[in-house]
Amino acid sequence: MEILWKMLTWILCLIMVLSEFHGDNRLSYSSQEEFLSYLEHYQLTIPIRVDHNGAFLSFTVKNTKPSRRKKRSTEHYDQELAVSKLFFKLSAYGKHFHLNLTLNTDLVSKHFTVEYWGKDGPQWKHDFLDNCHYTGYLHGQHGTTKVALSNCNGLHGVIATEDEEYFIEPLRNVSENSNHFSYESGHPHVIYKKSAMYHRLFYDYTHCGLSEDLTGSSKPWWLNNTLAFPTLLPINHTLSSHHRLKRSISTERFVETLVVADKMMVGYHGRKDIEHYILSVMNIVAKLYRDSSLGNVVNIIVTRLIVLTEDQPNLEINHHADKSLDSFCKWQKSILSHQSDGNTIPENGIAHHDNAVLITRYDICTYKNKPCGTLGLASVAGMCEPERSCSINEDIGLGSAFTIAHEIGHNFGMNHDGIGNSCGTKGHEAAKLMAAHITANTNPFSWSACSRDYITSFLDSGRGTCLDNEPPKRDFLYPAVAPGQVYDADEQCRFQYGATSRQCKYGEVCRELWCLSKSNRCVTNSIPAAEGTLCQTGSIEKGWCYQGECVPFGTWPQSIDGGWGPWSIWGECSRTCGGGVSSSVRHCDSPAPSGGGKYCLGERKRYRSCNTDPCPFGARDFREKQCADFDNMPFRGKYYNWKPYTGGGVKPCALNCLAEGYNFYTERAPAVIDGTQCNADSLDICINGECKHVGCDNILGSDAKEDRCRVCGGDGSTCEAIEGFFNDTLPRGGYMEVVQIPKGSVHIEIKEVAVSKNYIALKSEDDDYYINGAWTIDWPRKFDVAGTAFHYKRPADEPESLEALGPISENLIVMILLQEQNLGIRYKFNVPISRTGSGDNEVGFTWNHLPWSECSATCAGGVQRQEIVCKRLDDGSIVQNNYCDPDSKPPENQRACNTEPCPPEWFIGDWSECSKTCDGGMRSRTVLCIRKIGPSEEETLDSSHCLTHQPIEKESCNNQSCPPQWVPLDWSECTPKCGPGFKHRIVLCKSSDLSKTFPVAHCQEENKPPVRMRCSLGRCPPPRWVTGDWGQCSAQCGLGQQMRTVQCLSYTGQASSDCPDTVRPPSMQQCESKCDSTPISNTEECKDVNKVAYCPLVLKFKFCSRAYFRQMCCKTCQGH
Repeated sequence: MEILWKMLTWILCLIMVLSEFHGDNRLSYSSQEEFLSYLEHYQLTIPIRVDHNGAFLSFTVKNTKPSRRKKRSTEHYDQELAVSKLFFKLSAYGKHFHLNLTLNTDLVSKHFTVEYWGKDGPQWKHDFLDNCHYTGYLHGQHGTTKVALSNCNGLHGVIATEDEEYFIEPLRNVSENSNHFSYESGHPHVIYKKSAMYHRLFYDYTHCGLSEDLTGSSKPWWLNNTLAFPTLLPINHTLSSHHRLKRSISTERFVETLVVADKMMVGYHGRKDIEHYILSVMNIVAKLYRDSSLGNVVNIIVTRLIVLTEDQPNLEINHHADKSLDSFCKWQKSILSHQSDGNTIPENGIAHHDNAVLITRYDICTYKNKPCGTLGLASVAGMCEPERSCSINEDIGLGSAFTIAHEIGHNFGMNHDGIGNSCGTKGHEAAKLMAAHITANTNPFSWSACSRDYITSFLDSGRGTCLDNEPPKRDFLYPAVAPGQVYDADEQCRFQYGATSRQCKYGEVCRELWCLSKSNRCVTNSIPAAEGTLCQTGSIEKGWCYQGECVPFGTWPQSIDGGWGPWSIWGECSRTCGGGVSSSVRHCDSPAPSGGGKYCLGERKRYRSCNTDPCPFGARDFREKQCADFDNMPFRGKYYNWKPYTGGGVKPCALNCLAEGYNFYTERAPAVIDGTQCNADSLDICINGECKHVGCDNILGSDAKEDRCRVCGGDGSTCEAIEGFFNDTLPRGGYMEVVQIPKGSVHIEIKEVAVSKNYIALKSEDDDYYINGAWTIDWPRKFDVAGTAFHYKRPADEPESLEALGPISENLIVMILLQEQNLGIRYKFNVPISRTGSGDNEVGFTWNHLPWSECSATCAGGVQRQEIVCKRLDDGSIVQNNYCDPDSKPPENQRACNTEPCPPEWFIGDWSECSKTCDGGMRSRTVLCIRKIGPSEEETLDSSHCLTHQPIEKESCNNQSCPPQWVPLDWSECTPKCGPGFKHRIVLCKSSDLSKTFPVAHCQEENKPPVRMRCSLGRCPPPRWVTGDWGQCSAQCGLGQQMRTVQCLSYTGQASSDCPDTVRPPSMQQCESKCDSTPISNTEECKDVNKVAYCPLVLKFKFCSRAYFRQMCCKTCQGH
């Protein structure tokens, strides 16, 4: 069942279906009769209902149940009433059609709406609930035919064969009630071909009961002949906010998308096409995000479509892209439904969205309210942040899909290819969908490795948790036919350049679509034609476009789902001792997904502990070494010696270092080296900047626990608890002994019972004081004493305490420095004892809840948990879980806490790219006063609510002068005037403001524009024969000869040998002179001049026709 035919059914419904609201209204036609008059041809047919073998059943073809459901609660009842399989027969145009149809029970998601908004908000929306809609094929022609019909009130729909598409609808009679057909021998239907419909046929999306098909087995056109969508993984939800996955895991994500079309879009495309057009564009977007090159499985799902027919009061859209985006992001958040999490149908009927896309016909531009070349704008890494998960996109036809996919990529944290990464640079892979500018060399059908790394990092960091919830149904499926088949190349040109545009170059249309502009010039924006557009090559007579290539028509590359390759060998350990980690990766390359196949789901990187043996005594602390590595790096122009900062209020896995001798610390690196301990008193280690649990066996992820004796996996039987209360009355003004703690003791706790002026002190058996000795009071902090860390705490208005995990390496004595009456000190610690065997037979064990943990957030809703541990019954100390019965383990408790809103604070977005690379540009960022009111919900406040100074939103950038540049002057005229030639120009090396001229050495020679270029002003005229004047006749009397010159000359007058001999003019002709009857006198005797000896040669070479030679050789030339 293919989705295009569902969409065609829907569109046909909008033209044809008779509803209780519209009766016989033919939309822009007053009657069906008028509509038929506009068709070139049509035929009448009487369909019949048959069984699967084609045997007659009935002339009744319409649905007999009520045509419209009133309430959603009746849905299950309606589906039972509907017939799941129907078969019909009809004949037309000399053909017989046997229809095999299946009921679409999931036509539209239960919470999907298409809304039309006027100036006062929503005016009306689609809510289609009928169960009388079918899709299928012609019997015996499953793979080559498509049928989409509704029998709500007779047969309405489309029948598509290999040769033609046929539309069918009941014949109506204005004198009859169209809701009550009563023909005994069947009801006549009109059937006509798509080719019979004029382009001026308009549709009106006013009201329709026929909805879009949404069956679970349907596939979009780009997954034809492939497997269906994969089974979606269930996601467990908690009240926690962002979290990082323990490993890098490829899981399926779902971007529930709101699409908004502004009134300019409605004006350009018209109501009859706007919904189907947007659906076609979003179809391509969804396909791009399903491409395996993304390295993740991301589903773009349209859950809500809003068509703005008028301006909205709180939404300003114009040429200024920055301001329009800011306005749209705030507006879309204001209409965001908080009554739905994407898993359930919202009570208010409004679908939830994770991302919002605005499509506009404005020619948008950053920084100014005037048209320019900007195509889209989005907030970088804004996905899942309600006021930043949005984009604005200029409509340029079906190529808008690349813009939308590109901008959503920015929402996922992607940078442009070649900006801050190597993709698209020389020597690396070509720029792809995230290219800053699309050219003929860009491949916009796939993602670069850099884009793949950006989105993987974004998702693994826990910033995409709003995409984890799997919607209950595909909310908006897409046409089952390629967009280039719906909109041919000419139509795609009209989308971009207006109603008069058409395709003007027919070569590499799959790489670049060339169109006639309004000025009748053949232009391109380097965007390829839509997939499915007809094409032709030297080897392919009839093809269509697929991912920028022309392939044989009707074929797609075979779909191959990806499979995980083998795990790589474990990498080098991050530490040589003290517990490091190594990693192993695998790739989705066995096989790699291709032809629209699915990317792999599951774990792609795993970690394990290594080198867990303790470091040698005296070895430098690992975190301390990392801080010291920055000693030779200047910080704000100065050098410091850095030590680890161990105070609170910082991320445990960030490298925060204290400047030794100064009262400040700073974050020198966002993450410590993998394997660094999160804090000194914990075995947990940092991996990828996040704290990961390590068991007491030093194994990553192990649940091994220390018992009360600090024995890993022990049962608490190798030590005994010592507890006491010291409240002896003592004289004031000196040190008094409280208790002695033996060597090897663990879990030491010393605490006053009430606030006093007295101080706890600690010394050795040799009277060397470690804490608060010699009448000197130490600041509360951590003290490294006897091989362990003692934490001395003296909080305001609370009793002071001293704690250590142990074991201690020597005997210690706890003292009290008395300044007033001793109010009492409690102490407890566990002393090692010698015992053979296990304590299993001596004590029992039971499961217990630990006290509530600290709230995970200080405001806006956090989580407290009560962990389940196994304890000894005698003293309640914690032991390994395997000592308790696993079948009786109770569940962990969890509750919300600190639900009050957080104080207002400034949200500061990332800087945009600079508008110029030099000579001073501008860059901007989003600055908002926000207040967090829930774990994943924020509200925007007026700036006055944030008490600190507002950060700047715009600043200048790249203020350095641009380097000198080549500036070419105008070309000279082409020489010569015809035929191949050259034109020349002068190229100067000038400053960026063109005010200064530099020597050519100041500019890069490899970037110098050409100074000479081939040219031609047209073909030169060919060489031709040129004749001279005829000479004198060779005879003074009677017949003779006369001569002339005949030359082959080019158009420049140069001698040539290229004139055809067949048209060569003669160079000699006969002539006749009149004879004079008067005898020649002796004085005029004809003779040769004696001195001239060449007269025979004159005669031989026929020069007698020349006057000079005839005079000098009169006698010789006589008669010639």
